[in-house]
Amino acid sequence: MSVVASGAGLDGVAVEERIARLEHDFGDLDDPGNPLGAEQFAAADAERRILPAAERLLDDFRLNAEFVPRELGGRLLQLDSLARVMRAVFRRDASLGLGYGMSSYMAAVVVWAGGSAEQRRDTAELLLSGGRMACAYPEPAEGNDFLQNRFIAAPNGDAFLLSGRKEALNNASRATSLLLFAHSAEDSGDGHSAFLFGAPKPGSAGFRLLPRRSTIGIRGCLVHGLEFTRYGLTADQLLGPPHTGAELAARAFPVIRCVGPSMALGSADTALRTAVAFARSHRSRSRASLRMPRTRTALVDAFTDLLLCDALALVATRALHLLPRESPTLSAVVKYLLPTVLTEMVYDLSIVLGSESYARQGTYAAFQKSARDLPMIGLGPVGSTASRAAIVAHLGRLPGLRAPVDGEVPAALFRPLDPELPGLRQQELSLPADMDSLVGTLESTVRQASAAGGGELEESLAGYAAALGAELARFRRACAELANRHDGHAGLRVYALADRYALIAAGAACLGVWRHHSGSPGDFLADPAWAVMALSRVLRRLDPGTPGPPRLGEERLLAELVHRFDDARSYDLYSTLIGR
Repeated sequence: MSVVASGAGLDGVAVEERIARLEHDFGDLDDPGNPLGAEQFAAADAERRILPAAERLLDDFRLNAEFVPRELGGRLLQLDSLARVMRAVFRRDASLGLGYGMSSYMAAVVVWAGGSAEQRRDTAELLLSGGRMACAYPEPAEGNDFLQNRFIAAPNGDAFLLSGRKEALNNASRATSLLLFAHSAEDSGDGHSAFLFGAPKPGSAGFRLLPRRSTIGIRGCLVHGLEFTRYGLTADQLLGPPHTGAELAARAFPVIRCVGPSMALGSADTALRTAVAFARSHRSRSRASLRMPRTRTALVDAFTDLLLCDALALVATRALHLLPRESPTLSAVVKYLLPTVLTEMVYDLSIVLGSESYARQGTYAAFQKSARDLPMIGLGPVGSTASRAAIVAHLGRLPGLRAPVDGEVPAALFRPLDPELPGLRQQELSLPADMDSLVGTLESTVRQASAAGGGELEESLAGYAAALGAELARFRRACAELANRHDGHAGLRVYALADRYALIAAGAACLGVWRHHSGSPGDFLADPAWAVMALSRVLRRLDPGTPGPPRLGEERLLAELVHRFDDARSYDLYSTLIGR
């Protein structure tokens, strides 16, 4: 996929305008009279369907244009912008975000990566006309049900006969076009080819749509299985050359591993906003009141975790444009860490709502819905298990990677509102990296934090940054020791190191966003308070004995939390006006 970067500054304005329009059209999520409010989405979820009025809104907005590159008639220039637009959708309903949007994009991104000019053009036209796509990715060996979800494409002259089944596929019953990966009949290994073809109609010879499957979360999504029995495919339905499916998947996985979890931050935002609303509604003597230390701590920790996750998602998503060879690892860190942190965040917030955290209807039902939906972002062929395995593979390559020199890593990697990014070069996503840029910037950022000087928060930031630098040094020594071991007992240790690497990378992302902030000195992101709190969360996960953050940091984040609630702003890095 080649995206034209000209007019990027104007595109930044256009993105803000589209987000503002989408938020305005959706309206106030908390208004019970809003036909697109939280209670209406909860009711549709209880009926296991997507709210029809919401789909009509997205039809009018032409949401599919967000998934189509500008050069093919769509709006897509930057992947971080795509994630921001989709957060407005996920903020209302994860089923809507997945069922209407993300499922189609997961298929389209493979076409942008390796389709012919005709296939790219046809796919763009399909999406821009409101069509939907579904994609059956190959399940990595580290994932789930690899052997049970296998398609075979047997040669039949110049064509193919497709057989096999996929047990669960979102939008299978509504897709206009299918993209799937299949092994050749003679291939018992991991080699496979990709096919793009029109979705068969029910009753077609050689095709069977399996019954809808129930899910705990994203209950509005239509999840069905597909079964093919010697179903005919033509040679022109092959996507890319034969047996290049692994290469195409390698170009697509980093994109969807980054963009999907970044979109899902909208769901986490709604969970936090619902908890704040609950706390604000209680009198000072209530255990759920904002005056109670336990409630304040839970809310501030959740706000901090959202900022932490967004900083990591930002860096990884912008790296797709700036550092494509490093994106497979960074995207794996995002897909592994974010579902874990966000699921823990919602669990911890449940102590604020108490029994209302189980409500399936009424004012606070959005919380329980988010609690069920968020864990689903860690599933699938590019889910947490496979992503952790990708991090483990990266650890084995670390000794051979060089460290970046000062100034070599672009500041744009860390700037959330910087629109100047080069076009996406998906062909480079499958090439090996020669640096570990994000973690490699940590040492210079630690030096800058130490030299910042100033008051209590600056001193705390310097201390936490130094502690994270010390964790990195210990991590590197542990990796070196592991590389020299030959006793066959390194399995559990290397997975523990993968966990530590993911947390160190998240801390480095937060420090980088603070260090390279380009806005006003009075902006929230320029304040060391949020970085102090984020590093505190990272370090306490690495070492539970880490001292707690200063009270001043907690007070500033609590004040920002309440201000954003009252002013109807998002809890991510962007502080976007919502529902206006």
